[in-house]
Amino acid sequence: MLPKKSFPRTKKPSEKQRIPSPNVSSSPVFLVLAGEHSGDLLGAELLKELKKHDPDFQFFGIGGPRMLEEGFDSIEDMEELSVIGFTAVLFKYKFLKALMERLVEEAIARSCTHAILIDYPGFNLRLAARLKELGIKVIFYVSPQLWAWNFNRIHKIKECVDLMLVLFPFEKKLYDDYEIRSVFVGHPIAQRIKEKLRKEQPIQLEEKPGHWQTITLMPGSRSGEIHRTLDTLLESAVQIHQELEAEKKHVRFLIPNINVKEEEFIQSKIGIIQSLHEGIHIEYLFDRSLRAIEISDLVLVTSGTATLEVVYFEKPMVILYKVSMLTYFISALLIRTPFIGLVNILSGRETVKELIQAECTPEEAKEESLAILKNKKYRNQMIDEIKLVKESLGEEHSSKNASKAILHFLKEKPNPVV
Repeated sequence: MLPKKSFPRTKKPSEKQRIPSPNVSSSPVFLVLAGEHSGDLLGAELLKELKKHDPDFQFFGIGGPRMLEEGFDSIEDMEELSVIGFTAVLFKYKFLKALMERLVEEAIARSCTHAILIDYPGFNLRLAARLKELGIKVIFYVSPQLWAWNFNRIHKIKECVDLMLVLFPFEKKLYDDYEIRSVFVGHPIAQRIKEKLRKEQPIQLEEKPGHWQTITLMPGSRSGEIHRTLDTLLESAVQIHQELEAEKKHVRFLIPNINVKEEEFIQSKIGIIQSLHEGIHIEYLFDRSLRAIEISDLVLVTSGTATLEVVYFEKPMVILYKVSMLTYFISALLIRTPFIGLVNILSGRETVKELIQAECTPEEAKEESLAILKNKKYRNQMIDEIKLVKESLGEEHSSKNASKAILHFLKEKPNPVV
């Protein structure tokens, strides 16, 4: 068994290192950290709302392209934090350790008063503990999935998080039970999709004779996800294409992507498949995932926030999930829920099929996809259950709610540092 590793901590900061209580008339300095694309979107929306209240708010830390568009000062490329699984963290251990020290030093140098840590709990909870020692108020946006695995983290949250902003109502009750201050702000998916759809150009598919079905393949946004699942998705596309064409039916595939660094990799893989299998129709799309889902008959999607985007459009789906064997083994020991997909967790049953690890194969993906496309009763039942999950997400503007909760928190008289 591998020894348990955690990020080393320097000794407790001296009084000179602690952050003084902020002057009431000065604008707060926020350290904000988002470690992946979904967090970058949340961060950008939140920064926009907070700046409406006070344009002089200062934000620095780590964020992605959406946060940079809001004038965010990122001290590191967010993609460097995009690691999946326990083994990947071990390989990046030295980098993450050094990065945490840099963030702490920047917080001290900039007289940071508050931190907004967005999701990314493995790193952010450790950072929260360090910042708490400096007298910095810690706001955590998006609860770690305590209800799924590693519930003991709730004790660490109680120690180092001053305010938890949660996306689901049942999470609020969980924190109330442990007397941890939290605010239910709602899930951002509905409002985010409405806003993004106004920017995304509709997809004009080439007109072809006969009836064509459209399948969207979503390999994920992080580099690790893409490299683990893209081959499976493309090979399943080949098998689906071959079977349907044999039945004189037609299908086309869309592959949307938002990771600029992986464009060449994805397009090269598509090129190889098209050169080997004449007649297969695969179209690559950059930053148009919502439009791709919107016009699809079926979506094959890597587990994550993207599953909720598919829920919004009430589309049937197949969820794929693949990590390293060590990560999978450890997760199997720790996980507290029978599901990994948010749609299934929220419905409380297997609303959609999850192809995990050994089951995440082109053959399994093909079989489930064809069952959905050919069995109308099975398809409609899945859609009906997906609609119920969509209703539970609500239509609230979560970033406005999160901003209001933070502004209310800022108005409270700070406790003196002792």
